[in-house]
Order: sequence, then C-alpha cells, then structure tokens
Amino acid sequence: MDRLAKLLADLDEDQKLAVMHGEGPLLVVAGAGSGKTRVLTYRIAALLARGLAQPHEVLAVTFTNKAAREMAERVERLVGGGLRGGFVGTFHRFALQLLRNHPAEAGLSPRFAIADEDEQRQVLDRVLKRLDIPATRLSVRAARSRISAAKNALVGPEALASRARGDAERLLAEVYEAYEGELRAAGAVDFDDMLTGAVALLERHDAIRKSLASRFHWLLVDEYQDTNLAQARLVRLLGGKAPNLTAVGDEDQSIYRWRGAEVENILAFEEAYPGARVVTLGRNYRSTEPILRAAAAVIERNPRRRPKRLSSEVGAGVPVTVYLAADEADEARFVADEISRLRASVPAGEIAVLFRVNAQSRPFEGEMVRRAMPYVVVGGTRFWERKEVRDALAYLRLLVAPDDALAFRRAIHVPARGIGQVAMDHLEAAAATLAAALPEAARRLPEALSPRARQALAEFFALLDALRALAGSVAPAEVVRELLERSGLAAQYASGDEDDSSRRANLDQLVAAAAEAAERGLDLVAFLDEVALLTDADMRREGDAVQLSTLHAAKGLEFEAVFLVGMEDGLLPLRREGSSEADEEEERRLAYVGMTRARRRLILTSARVRRINGQLLSGRPSPFLLEVPREVVEDRAAAFGRDPFRTHAPHPRLPERSDGGPAASFGPRTPDPGPRSNPPKRPDGWRPGLKVRHATFGPGVILQVQGTGAQTRLVCFFDRAGRKTLIPSLAHLEKV
Repeated sequence: MDRLAKLLADLDEDQKLAVMHGEGPLLVVAGAGSGKTRVLTYRIAALLARGLAQPHEVLAVTFTNKAAREMAERVERLVGGGLRGGFVGTFHRFALQLLRNHPAEAGLSPRFAIADEDEQRQVLDRVLKRLDIPATRLSVRAARSRISAAKNALVGPEALASRARGDAERLLAEVYEAYEGELRAAGAVDFDDMLTGAVALLERHDAIRKSLASRFHWLLVDEYQDTNLAQARLVRLLGGKAPNLTAVGDEDQSIYRWRGAEVENILAFEEAYPGARVVTLGRNYRSTEPILRAAAAVIERNPRRRPKRLSSEVGAGVPVTVYLAADEADEARFVADEISRLRASVPAGEIAVLFRVNAQSRPFEGEMVRRAMPYVVVGGTRFWERKEVRDALAYLRLLVAPDDALAFRRAIHVPARGIGQVAMDHLEAAAATLAAALPEAARRLPEALSPRARQALAEFFALLDALRALAGSVAPAEVVRELLERSGLAAQYASGDEDDSSRRANLDQLVAAAAEAAERGLDLVAFLDEVALLTDADMRREGDAVQLSTLHAAKGLEFEAVFLVGMEDGLLPLRREGSSEADEEEERRLAYVGMTRARRRLILTSARVRRINGQLLSGRPSPFLLEVPREVVEDRAAAFGRDPFRTHAPHPRLPERSDGGPAASFGPRTPDPGPRSNPPKRPDGWRPGLKVRHATFGPGVILQVQGTGAQTRLVCFFDRAGRKTLIPSLAHLEKV
C-alpha cells in the first residue's frame, strides 16, 4: 500500500473529501470531536504525498503553542520528518518571526522587547496617573481591554480619535496614544502589536509580502472561527483573493468575541473567497449519543450558524445527569460525591468541573480540601508569571536588549538597592531631557541622584556588563545560574522556610528551562521570545487531579467526565447590563463547548440559591438546561422534589408548548413517561424547596421532609451551618 492509500485508509468519507481537495480555498466545518486536527495534518501529508506541495511551501497556523506542537508532531509522524523550511506554529509566533526578520521596515529597534500583561498594566497605570484620570472614569483593566480590542480591529489611536463619539471615547483615544508613546519610548511592543505590526509591514512593503506569498503556496488555518480582523487580514495578505487556503473551524465553538474574535470570518468565508469549497465533518469520535443530543438541542437555537448534525461514532451511553441543588454548598457536595464514585473507574485527571466565572470555584475547592481530593485550578498562577521568575527574566531581557525600559524598571528594584521613587523620578526626567531610553539615561548617572543611588546604579550596570560578556561564551543555562547568584536574586530565598524554598525551586526550574531550550537550539533571544509567546491555553494538565476550570480555559480539552455547574439564568447565560443578542449567542456556544468536552459522562447542575460576590441570589435553571431533551436525562434531584423541568416557569424567550411547558426539545419522546406527579400536600405546610429561617442558623431551604406528625424530620441547608436535620416542633423554624 503506497503512502497516500495508507493515509486515506485512516479517514472517514467526509475527512477524505477535505484531505483530497486540490487547489483553491477550502472551508472545513469541523464540529466538536470530528477530527479537525487529523484533517489538517493528513491534508499536509497528502499534499506532500501527491507532489502538490514541497515542505517549505506549507504555512500552518493555530492559536496555542500546545495545539501547534501537537500539529507539528503529527505531521512529523505522518511524513517521516519535519517540514523543512515550512512553518507550523501560532499566529503570534509567525508575526513575531516576521518582525524580528524585518525590524527596520516595521519601524522597530533591532532588539525590541515584548511587554507582558503585567508591564502593560504598569504602563497604563502611569499613563492614567500622568493624565490625571481617576479609575472611576477609566480603569487600567478597562483601558487595556478596549485598546486591545481596537488593535485587533486594526484601529490606531488617530483613527479611534477621529471616529470618537462622546467624551469617553475621546478619553480612551488620548490614553491609547499615550500608551503607544510609552511603549515606543521603551522600545517595546505588546502582544497585539505583533499581529498589527505584521499586517502593517506587509501592507507597506509589497516586496516582502510577495516574497512570502511565493514561498508559502499552501496556507492552513486552524480554529478559523476564533480569528480576529488582524489575523484574517494577515491570511488574506499572504494568500491573495483566491489562495490555496484551508480554513478549519466551527462557528458553534466561537467563544472569544470578548477578545476580538469575529465569528463572521467563518460565517462569511464563501463571500470572502468566492468559489470556495465547503466540507462538513459530521461524525463525532469523542462523545456518546446522549451527550451530543443534549449539546445539539442547545446550540441549534442559535440563528447564525450552518445547520449540521453530529452522529456519535462512540455510540449509546448513560443518560446526561441533571441535579438541581439547594445552594452552592449542596451543589459542591453532590459533585464531590459523584467524583468519589467515578474515581473507582476514572482517573481524577480525566474529570473536570467547568464553570462560567472563576468565583464559582470556591465551594468546590473547599469540598475537595475537606475530602483530601486531589485537584488543580486551571489558569492559576503559571510558572512564568511567578514574581521570582519574572524578576530573573527582567535581568535576562536587559542582557539581550540593554534599552528595555520595562525590564529595567523591574530589575532595578530586586533585590532592593536603594533606588526609590525620588531616584526614579530623577531618571525619568533625565531620559526626557536627553531624549534617551531610560536605561541609557541611568547609565549616565545623573548629577541629581544621591551618592548612594549613583553607586547602586554603577554596580547594577557593571553586573549586567559582566553577565552580557559571559553570555557570549557559555550556554544559556550557565548565564541564568550566574545571574541568580551574582545578582542576589537566589540569596533572597535562603531562609529555608517553605515559601522561600518553593521560590528558590522555581528559580532552579528556570535554569533547567534554559538548558532544555538550548538543547532545542534556542539562544537566549529565542528563549525569551518563546516565553513571551506562552499563553494560559498552553498550561499543561497537571497529573492525576480533578481539573477545576472556567469554560473558556477548557476549550480544546476533553475529559472522560464533565460537570458543567452553575447552570442558572444570569450565570450561564451570563447576563450583564447592556447584553445583546450576539452576547446571548456566544453564551449558548459557550455552553455547547462545555458540554462537548465530555466523552462518556456529562453532569449538569443548577442551584436554587447561590452566593456570588457576597450576595445571596435566588435563581432559576438556565434556559439552556431546560432545552436538554428529557429522554436523554437522568434527573438526580427528583427525590428532593426539585425538578428543573417541572417546578420552574419557562424562560420568557422560549416559545411554549401547548401543554404550557418549555418548548425546549422535550417532544416528541418515545416512550413518553408522562408528567411526574406532585408530592401530596402536607397539613403542616412543610415541603421540599420551602425557604425557612432559624434563630441560630439563619436563612435556609428544606431539602427533604421525613415522617409525619410528631415523627416529622426536616433535612435543611442553611447558609451559615450547611446541612442540618431538625425536628420542627423543637427548632422553631420560621417559614419565609
């Protein structure tokens, strides 16, 4: 069997259509679990096997380093080697490489720095203070988010100012311009500037664009639904109007609108590239049929999507579990109980608890700590974001880019060397007077500085010069090791207590990371670039521990069992002031993404009351939960009289069935078990779901009513005390 035949033998019919497409634009609509990475990698291998492409003609881009590594490794296995001269990586890595190769044409210094998120916030904080703008008018966080959105839409400060409507937009344009000025003065770019800079470079320098376009004859883009305007423009510049472009994506999984992703890029693909072929992958190789039916019932209500139905290649499975909890504590206990049962057959690392907002993790973390259950919060402080690591990286950045003002501002203060705010003010003033970068002004040791500050600066620059000379003759790991010792960074954590030992261990890991990078052929500059390009999505799953994660952070992952918690109206979908129809559509896609992370078990939970940001809120089940077909559901709350499908009114946006229930997807059912009977009313008035108040325990809700008359027992949940079983005649409960 020749190589091409062997490749095709591994594919289903839809996948073969996509892989064997010849020249011209191709859109592969790849539903959840349908094998999109397989199609991308097999298409590259097939192009090479058919002689249509040479390795150096292939450019394949995706969004995370993890996905890029997986793609590169699969291609290497399929073709028996890497793509020599080709490119497989992220959009940002490609853009950064382009800017590093042409810094002058891009208007950048040869050794421009990359400002990380913390440095961007610091720059904006200085800008807002200098412009005397209080946080009540514009916060650092809001300014950073809105400037990022403008950059992703290819809108510069001048364009933003010219189209500004109202004082708020004019103020943002002023801050944007000042922020850009600060970055330029520091010789730095931020994460968004990589893309916008690459686009501007190709638009201004047609010779560079034509050179790249002639080299990369075949373009492949993963997760096309997540591209923003800048990324779509970059692809268009490289390929032209009728490129050999393969775009793989699924509008149902577009969940990053808040950071600039344009779902219209995939919805309007055929308009952007007339004559494009569209292939839909309709087989799901991840999830069971009940999970797919539940997810499909939610997503099919979005109006802006291509109709599609995924069929499960896994087959039938257990029903989707639904649990309506009394409150978030009851929800956490239920989830922990279920996890305990699952762990008899499922590794902890194959179990995920997914939620809409980070604040929801607290009760689950508390419950798991009490039970000594291993867990990890995905998106917690990453290694590269830890203070001691970032301090050391600032020194390394100054070795390769002496004028990196952002790194200087950090490194000069660690360890403390007597350079206070007064000294920094003198240095800033000297830099402005000399029209020089801040580190260069500091090297000149301005007269206004105190003798102590001048001595500290002289020693600091002597250290940098010695380390820079060392970097020219020894391996990067040795440079890092010497830096830690000579600078005093390591000595800061020599007390031997647990925190200091942990921080020192992190610095040792930095040495190991530099050594590992050198083994891959990276020098110090490339090592620092690689670190700067890391994102939250590149965080590896840690060992055999239950994963607690936001829905956004779970994108691209899959688990044997998934708990999608907090499915209440207002939380999922999350409703904010000014929420639009587009926001509602994205919330629906977010629920769909969460549900389709599950392979064999999907558990959906909702709570009657929930404490969010210190407030006790009464909620009702999410409309998404009500849309799940009953025939694929096992209701685990019915024993408590808590049936989300029966006890709550339909969501006002949903049409009603003739029987008054939510239209959702509950009919037709075969067989139809008929309506569930309500529990008989008790003469004493106690019933599950009734809110009560206790003099000591405070407000609560009844979960169960056991016995009658003098033998009546009430199982309740209280905000202050948790679960309690009370005798009503003695407890003096007040019905609320």
